[in-house]
Amino acid sequence: MVIRKDKLDFLRLEDIDSSSSGIVIMPIAEFLNAKGNQNTLHSRSFFSLLLITQGSLFMVADKIVYAVSTNEIISINSNCVCSFQYNFPVEGYIILFTESFFMQRYNTDVLHYFNFLKGNAINGFVLTKAEIDRCQHLISLMLEEYQYFKMGSKDVLRNYLNILLQVLGRNIAADAFVAQLDEKDEKVGQFESLVNENYKESRFPSFYADRLNISVNYLNRICREKRATSSGSIIRERIILEAERLLYHTFKTVKEIAFELGFENVPYFITFFKAKKGFSPEEFRRKQ
Repeated sequence: MVIRKDKLDFLRLEDIDSSSSGIVIMPIAEFLNAKGNQNTLHSRSFFSLLLITQGSLFMVADKIVYAVSTNEIISINSNCVCSFQYNFPVEGYIILFTESFFMQRYNTDVLHYFNFLKGNAINGFVLTKAEIDRCQHLISLMLEEYQYFKMGSKDVLRNYLNILLQVLGRNIAADAFVAQLDEKDEKVGQFESLVNENYKESRFPSFYADRLNISVNYLNRICREKRATSSGSIIRERIILEAERLLYHTFKTVKEIAFELGFENVPYFITFFKAKKGFSPEEFRRKQ
């Protein structure tokens, strides 16, 4: 089920609906059949909530294959490369939204709703039939509001989304973890966002500490407290994740990948990758 391309495309909400203002809601079949979505893969700039009401589909998220069946809801991280495949008609809904859309009206007290979304590439939920019906009704109301967009619709959609995230957040699968965010969580989250934006050019914790107006020692301390690892390890893991994505999803050579990730020479990239994974980039690719 490996899909490879010449490069990873970056998908924005505007690519799906040109009139989008931070949220898109549509039937899943319409999304899967849209130009540029079916059987392709993208990195993305938005969160996704997917509800299947009939049929099933397979998706690949950062090398892991997931099967999504009838009456299942999943969330997909914004920092995730994924593709979808299905062989039979599938029905349901998909909600795509940016963090800025949701946060526009709310203060930082609601940031914990995003903790389960950001923690893993994919989250599943343990829901009763009544809860599934409630979520489906809520999503159908959102779709109706979205299709007949009028004055105040953005606020209405934020309120619906707020309720939906709360329902899902308290029913997250047992192997996931949801925690209230404190000031340190927010600072680490800001650090991780900066890493996502700058990891190809800036690999030293000092760059990020300066941007956050904190010391390197404090950055390391809160990363160890909240993520059980150092700030440097978080930066290196982000580089490795992108290297794996490019090796898995594209036809790019090891040399091309090394230069794309900001390595000045290929041997250093190979050494860096092997130190983290235990085998070379080419060996990693052959194993997939």
